[in-house]
This record gives sequence, structure tokens and C-alpha cells, in this order.
Amino acid sequence: MTDHDPDTFDTVLQNLPYFAPLLTWQQKAWQQTTTQFYAGKLPHGILASGMAGIGKRAFVWRLVAWLLCTDKSEYGACGLCPSCTWLKAGTHPDLMVLPLGSLPTDDGDEQPSIKIDEIRTLQEYSHTKGQGVRVMVLNNADTLTVGASNALLKTLEEPRAGVHLLLISDNPSRLLPTIKSRVQALPLGRIEHELALSYVVDKLGDENLARLALDLADGAVLKAVDLPQMAWFDKRQLWLKTWLSLRHGQRLPVSASDYWQGVLDLADFVVLTRLILMDVVRVGLGLGSRHTDIEVMNMVGDDVPSLVQVENFLANLDDVMVAVGQNVQEKMAYDELFCRLANL
Repeated sequence: MTDHDPDTFDTVLQNLPYFAPLLTWQQKAWQQTTTQFYAGKLPHGILASGMAGIGKRAFVWRLVAWLLCTDKSEYGACGLCPSCTWLKAGTHPDLMVLPLGSLPTDDGDEQPSIKIDEIRTLQEYSHTKGQGVRVMVLNNADTLTVGASNALLKTLEEPRAGVHLLLISDNPSRLLPTIKSRVQALPLGRIEHELALSYVVDKLGDENLARLALDLADGAVLKAVDLPQMAWFDKRQLWLKTWLSLRHGQRLPVSASDYWQGVLDLADFVVLTRLILMDVVRVGLGLGSRHTDIEVMNMVGDDVPSLVQVENFLANLDDVMVAVGQNVQEKMAYDELFCRLANL
């Protein structure tokens, strides 16, 4: 391996997932994939799917670097060869990523969907001659339009030696069955609870907090690590107090709305509202609160909305967020939500 400046390489390790350490629960998937590659049996199409926050993208970007690296080891890409240098610069000639803006080196301004014209460009790209391995990544592959999905089938049905198509999806149920039948699914979705908990405890340094975060994140390990830093996380009890005061007529919706607009932006408030309301339903069904650090059951008591009432409210919540996406002012949306909360 070429000599390198440790400080420069450490910076690369910290900033780009191409060269980050393998996540502990991905050992099986990594061994399976690298073994297939060395045996010349790595499939043309590979699917990394599962809920957001389990590290699918971290695995795929690491695999991309490894496949393209000219000085790879069994553990990962070297980070120093010309191929790795191109990756760091975001200019690798043998890598194509859709939608545009999805590369780790991009500024995060990603297009909302993958369109048929882009898949046709990908088809042409897959059949042009390259040097060795050529990799194509479809990030958020479940955003493929119908036309793009059908066009992609042709690429999957006519594989070219040395070309690998990696699909990433948080919602694999949205992919066409014919697409899923033509790709190999990586074993990334299931993470053993103790392994996940150990990872989160190590990152957060508090076992009780780690258990809470992992539960609230539904087992999504990376999401759990970030949860305590979310703007809404320490506002959960305050949300409950506000809602209860609205229900009992102790506070006006408009004043509560004005207050919360200075506390959280609408998107964070919506996340918090969904989370707490579903927990209130759990308490009403006798299942116990998932929020073990606050007294949800004691605060709410027996007078809880029915599941139907909550579902109707959450449907209205979806409508409000759609309206905001269509340029309705956040203040108006906030005010409407608080009027609805007062009657829930």
C-alpha cells in the first residue's frame, strides 16, 4: 500500500462514508459480498433495503469505494489510490449515482425522484467501456417513477460484465416486484437487539438513555444515536402539558400556537406530535408508555382519545403538511393544528 499522511487520511475517514469503519452488525453482509466478488459471482443488481437509520447507505458507499479501489484489502478501500482520490473529489469516471445530488461529496440538494430519462442515460452509461469495474447507485430507489421502473428492468435483464447496480431503499414495498426479483437483497435489515444496544450505549454513554432512544427509534440504530440531539426530544413532557391544558380549556389554542412557534419549527413539532399521540394511544390500550423518562400514564390518566380519533387527527396532520408544501404559511398551519389539538 502506498505511503500516506496519517492526518490527511484520518480526515478522510471522518468525513466520507467511503472509508469509514464497517458498522458492527454488517460483518455478515460484508463477508458475503466480498466473497462473491473474489469468486467472480457478485450479482449485477444488489438491493440494500430496510428502515431508515440502520446504516444501509454507509454500507453501500463503503462497498462502492471497495469495488472501485485498485489497492483494496478484505477490510475496505485503501483511500489513497487514484480511484479513491477521484471518489474524494466526487469525480470518479466509473461511478454514476441517481438521483442527482446523492453523492456523499454533494451538498445534499437531492432531486425528489428518479425519472425515465435518467434511467435511459444510466443504460447508455452501463454499456460504455470503462476501466475494470463500473458502479451505478440508485439512492432512494423507491422514488423511481413508473416509467423509470419499467426502463430499469431492461438494464437488470441485460447485465454487462463488471457492471454493478446498487439500489438503496427505505421503502422496498414501493419497488416493483419484478425489480426485486432481479436483484440480490443484502442481509442488512435485521440487527440483533443486544448488538444494537451495545452500539448505542457506546455512543451515548448512558444505558437508560440508550434503551429509550433505541425503543423510540424502533430499533433503527443510527437514528437512535441522533435522537437525544433532536430539537424536539426534551420537549416531550412540555407537549403533553400543553395538550392537556388545551383539552381542559385552561389555555387558548392561539396563545399555545404562538408559544410553540418560538420553540420548534413546524416539521419538528409534527414529528413530536405524532410520537406522543401514538404513545397516548398505547397508554389508553393498557400497553404502557414507551417514554420511560416521563410520566405519560400519570399525566394523561384514563381520559384518552380513541384510536379512530387519533388516526383522523394524524390524517389531518398529513393534509396540513401537504398544504405547507404548497406554500401555505407555517403560522396558519400551526394555528390550525392547535385548534384541532384542543378538540382531540
